[in-house]
Amino acid sequence: MANVTDPLARPIHGTNPQNLIEYITRQRIYDSQYWKEHLFGCTAADVAEKAALQLQAIGGSYGGNAKPTRFLCLVLKMLQIQPDDEIVDELVNNENFKYVRALGAFYLRLTGRPADIYEKLEPLYNDYRKLKYRNPSDWNILHMDEFVDQLLKEDRVCGIALPRLPNRDVLVESGYLDGPRISAVSALLDLPSATDGINDATKLEQCQGGAEKVISLLMKMAQDGNKVAINTLTERGHKVSGQSTMGMESDFNGDAQSSEAANQDWNEESEKKKRKSKDKDKAKSKNKFGSLFKVSAKPPLTDEKDSKLKKARKEKEDEHGDEYWNEQRAKLGLKPLRE
Repeated sequence: MANVTDPLARPIHGTNPQNLIEYITRQRIYDSQYWKEHLFGCTAADVAEKAALQLQAIGGSYGGNAKPTRFLCLVLKMLQIQPDDEIVDELVNNENFKYVRALGAFYLRLTGRPADIYEKLEPLYNDYRKLKYRNPSDWNILHMDEFVDQLLKEDRVCGIALPRLPNRDVLVESGYLDGPRISAVSALLDLPSATDGINDATKLEQCQGGAEKVISLLMKMAQDGNKVAINTLTERGHKVSGQSTMGMESDFNGDAQSSEAANQDWNEESEKKKRKSKDKDKAKSKNKFGSLFKVSAKPPLTDEKDSKLKKARKEKEDEHGDEYWNEQRAKLGLKPLRE
């Protein structure tokens, strides 16, 4: 009876909630030691506590025997007891424990409605904390925003087939969602949504203020060594040298000539580096293997040396002629070569 779904649980997608996980994986979870020792008779509060204290990685099955992870066991336990929507929202909005948030996001993706999934999981794109992800063969580092992106775009996550999720554009056109997703950068720009009754001068000032904020953020990223920020600044005509920045302008319309010159300099430097690396590789290969067409260490034979060698060979043949070999054969009791 420990593996039976709560009788008060409502069906999800027209089936038993536990059927959202494949039968073979479900049976392996039932046979696992963690399920039998720690998840017997647990409530929603117990699951949240164990996720905060015992959960240290996410993932599906691992190893040669496809052993299920603790993350997968907790997901199946939540499907079995079916906690309230308020509890699931608290798990998703929890900022203190990242693995608790990942567990709530995965459960919401399995059981939630499409509109609720987009509204509640899209704010997690602003969470960049690292998660330990256990592959079937090794470990990997996965950020929270990458994990949420997989939940919204991919068909299988952690080895579990996710229910079909319609595209966001379809939900917006049908009226389930208000509009496009609000990015985190829009809060930095501070631009008003409605521009009625605003003069062109005020609009220009607001756009320039937002542009200055974006450029300042790019400058900070360039100082930290971000290549994308450096490339964008050079394309816009800004000069980036080391940790100091020159030519901070508010508008995005940089001179075309300066951007082309910067791109040419960048391409020339990259070509020089490639040439230097190729020359170094050639020098190493020569030192290691030498040239393919080596000259033989022995000098070529001249005509005089050839004649001397021929004479020596004839003398040896005369010494060991037929008479010599007939004597040797007579000693052995054999017939002579020539009678």
